[in-house]
Amino acid sequence: MGFRKAATAKIGGKFLAFGNTGTGKSQFSLTFPKVASIDSETGIAHYEGKDIEIGGKKYNNLVLVDNTSDLDELESDLDDFLAGTYDNQVSSLSIDSETKFYNTMQVGATEVEERRARKKGDDVNDQVVSSRQWGRIKVINMKLQQAKIDLSAKGIHVISIAQATDLRDKKDSTKIIGDKPDMHKSVPFDYDTVLRFFTKKNKDGEIEFFAEVIKDRTCVTKVGDIIQNCTFDVWKDYYDKINKLSTNETSYSKDLKTSTENMVDKADKVDDLVSEWKTLMKELSAKKDMETISKINTKLKELKINVKNMNLCDLKTINELVSYSKSLIE
Repeated sequence: MGFRKAATAKIGGKFLAFGNTGTGKSQFSLTFPKVASIDSETGIAHYEGKDIEIGGKKYNNLVLVDNTSDLDELESDLDDFLAGTYDNQVSSLSIDSETKFYNTMQVGATEVEERRARKKGDDVNDQVVSSRQWGRIKVINMKLQQAKIDLSAKGIHVISIAQATDLRDKKDSTKIIGDKPDMHKSVPFDYDTVLRFFTKKNKDGEIEFFAEVIKDRTCVTKVGDIIQNCTFDVWKDYYDKINKLSTNETSYSKDLKTSTENMVDKADKVDDLVSEWKTLMKELSAKKDMETISKINTKLKELKINVKNMNLCDLKTINELVSYSKSLIE
């Protein structure tokens, strides 16, 4: 796309609200304007068609609901929003909860490992999610996050809800030093505003609801601020000011897809070249052409190629090796 002139533009907020059950996360999401909710835990059903009261003010801006915990349907919903299916109908998208979808990813990855174990005759109870499957989970999360960023660029607010899980000391895993959102560790970095929801009893024994600001790119609030009865109203003026501006032409999801396709294409080409080179080397070995093999080994050292991990090399390096090797026998 190239550079553009810097200018203020309309964007939607990307909010992450995490905390224990019953701390007001779902209610917070319903204070945003014209909300569509992807409800993976049927929690939103308790608020459909009903007003909720927060801090003496009534809210319920829920417009659409999709009850699903299916990853394909989540991706389909995001695609529909990006395609403009709900333009002018919805201003905010709530995903409640991200933890449920993350758990679905882990269950799916575990099932893959167990299926492989059954084919090999191994004990399925000994299986754990492999590094390869964790890599796939990371890619899925990245694709979903890029879609959310695109929605924000279109001016749609995105509110992700997550359960809290223990944050443990890196040096002593038995020591709990706080809590964190129960989702893929790379995800929280993409949000503009991150809020930790919690409750506490007042002197009369009544439950009060609070949100601690963990991050806020809008600078409306500061890190460490504690907000009682937190709602979108805190950020409403900020987003209202930019609401009438034009949006930037962006497509991070398309960029990611293009980049991924390019990477896959290059990886396939590397695999083909490595296979071609290994076939060539087998032929040289069969002919006992030690002089040519010696020259190729020298080239391997020059290019710093590890024969055991040749498929991890970049396309340019492998191409140079294959071209050089073929030149010696032509």
